[in-house]
Amino acid sequence: MYKHILLAIDGSDNSLRAAKDAVAIAAADTFIELISSIPTEAIANDPVHAGTFNQTEEQYAQKLSREIEYVKNNHSNSKLTIVHGPAGRMISNYANQNNVDLVVIGCRGLNPMQEMVFGSVSTYVSKNANCSTLLVK
Repeated sequence: MYKHILLAIDGSDNSLRAAKDAVAIAAADTFIELISSIPTEAIANDPVHAGTFNQTEEQYAQKLSREIEYVKNNHSNSKLTIVHGPAGRMISNYANQNNVDLVVIGCRGLNPMQEMVFGSVSTYVSKNANCSTLLVK
């Protein structure tokens, strides 16, 4: 049914649950693209990450290793894409520009007050992606 699933990951437990759900609903020929966003303001302000974007991406990918390994071990057609910028905007824009059929993303289950204060990447993606979105708790 789904040809291209975009799996948003961040290294959290909810992200790993989202990876398991994405693999469970993917057909053998489904392409699962894992996506994660590195906030550019964190890179610019952190002297530890004063190296190149490639070094930063490699370090960041290590944080995502549980999700990457799970998908790699349980589905044959996948790849990791790392983008730079605000996560919600980057994920929804990527989905809209790359013919994604479904975005799978973990959510923290914030109440309305917490969401207003902290923001919610999953809510932003579900409102702005032009495809179906599966929110995983």
